[in-house]
Amino acid sequence: MHFIFICIHLICAVFFIAYVFFDVCVYHFAYKYQSKEDCDKIKKAYTKSSIFIFAGIFILLLLSGFYLLSFYEINSFWDFFASNFGIFLFIKLLLLITMLVLTFYSLFFIKVLKRKDPLKSHLIALILCILIVICAKAMLYF
Repeated sequence: MHFIFICIHLICAVFFIAYVFFDVCVYHFAYKYQSKEDCDKIKKAYTKSSIFIFAGIFILLLLSGFYLLSFYEINSFWDFFASNFGIFLFIKLLLLITMLVLTFYSLFFIKVLKRKDPLKSHLIALILCILIVICAKAMLYF
């Protein structure tokens, strides 16, 4: 069962990062070669249809991650700092919390205040994703 959840977690992480990478890098180049109006229409169309897929992948990523976390014995907050694994896990969780806070901050501006997204792109999310992957690999390496 553990192996299945590792595979689910890894596949969801790949899809999640690919989506963010596409939004940051591919669309950046598309705006250089196509009109802003055309790119905005395409982005709006794929964003509306992909929100449920993206949210599902993100939730599955979180749930599989918390399931995998249950295999490690963490009795108190200080147990995180007992090993390098725990330290990198703690950093990884802090980065995840940062991403969640920024997501809710952005959604608050868009949905509640009816303003434009203050973050405007997923560049911060892409950087956080890369750092999370580095921490995930460091957890098992060091």
